[in-house]
Amino acid sequence: MNRSLLLASSLIASFLLASSIAFVPYFSANNVVHAQENDNQNQGEVKHVTLIASEKQVQVAPDNALHPGGIMYNAMVFNGTIPGPVISIDQGDTLNITLKNEGQTIHSLDFHAGFGPGKALSGSVKPGESKTWSLKGEFPGLFMYHCGADGLNGVWEHISNGMYGGIVVHPANEEPAKEFYMVFSELYNTADKGPFVGTNGTAGSFDIGKLVSKNADLVLTNGMAHKYVPAVGQVNKLDLNKDAEIFKVKPGELTRWYIVNPGPNDGVSFHFISGMISVRDGSNTENNGYGTQVTNDETWWIPPGSASVIESTFPDPGVYVGVDHAMADVVKGGAFAVLAVDNSTATDHPEGTCVPAAGEGVVCAPAEETQAAQGGEGNNNDAAKN
Repeated sequence: MNRSLLLASSLIASFLLASSIAFVPYFSANNVVHAQENDNQNQGEVKHVTLIASEKQVQVAPDNALHPGGIMYNAMVFNGTIPGPVISIDQGDTLNITLKNEGQTIHSLDFHAGFGPGKALSGSVKPGESKTWSLKGEFPGLFMYHCGADGLNGVWEHISNGMYGGIVVHPANEEPAKEFYMVFSELYNTADKGPFVGTNGTAGSFDIGKLVSKNADLVLTNGMAHKYVPAVGQVNKLDLNKDAEIFKVKPGELTRWYIVNPGPNDGVSFHFISGMISVRDGSNTENNGYGTQVTNDETWWIPPGSASVIESTFPDPGVYVGVDHAMADVVKGGAFAVLAVDNSTATDHPEGTCVPAAGEGVVCAPAEETQAAQGGEGNNNDAAKN
């Protein structure tokens, strides 16, 4: 072997030896363990929620000139209400979901936050049965959940009848805000004869003819038309709901509105009268915070089967109004009043509209429990029937 070949062989051997020493830290067991530890630190908590499917009669419009005597409806519900409860988890959490069918027909669940069929879909659950499965909060944002009926057979009826809600996945770097849950939805009622007539006291049910012709009778806000609107008109007043609850905020505080539109047909042209909105849908490129679509804009389109995270600050004391700016939908019930007032508190939400903040429980405790728990532990990680 000549000297050149010997020299080359020696150089190559020396390089390989030095390289193996230099790269040992990157392939050693110690670094594999550190990677696993970092992954485990991002696993989040394991949380639980139980949704109970059933059918019941509910009030969907108050007694007023538009709906004489009010309107009752034979609905389908989760946990007894339209909409179902808002569910809150943090990004990285695992959510164990139990669906119990206490109704008379097949129900199921479709979680839009689930990434993969085995995580998003429960499959059909017959009356008297239950099913438990899990999803992980992969992406921050607000996502709709709804009944999928029997493998989509009848899903249009089950959504129309009230089986929907929202799940919030809080990002790691979320800015603190006062948060509210709001669901706009349409109702198609066999008994409803239209404005100023109503149902003459008859509790109706789903009307497929009105559905396919896109002729909704009512637009519900959290299960009732004009639920949060006492009246309209300054000179000529029209009373709409003598029992209306009002949303309260402090002037200048950041508020975050989780707005779900289950449809089933129409979109929502969301707008705050006298306010501006910023839209924080989806996630940022790092997937550790909300995305940003618009900042300080006027109106945002929320399509059916979707949800949006809306942020707004109300600068001055006074009344603001959130509306679906399609005027027919305002007449049908798609509006709510917001009062900016200095004595607003962190817990004065209308019933069912509180959203647990990041790091808190899955659902908000009732107001009386929240007040009793001041200074102590608030929500826990298990949520069941209300």
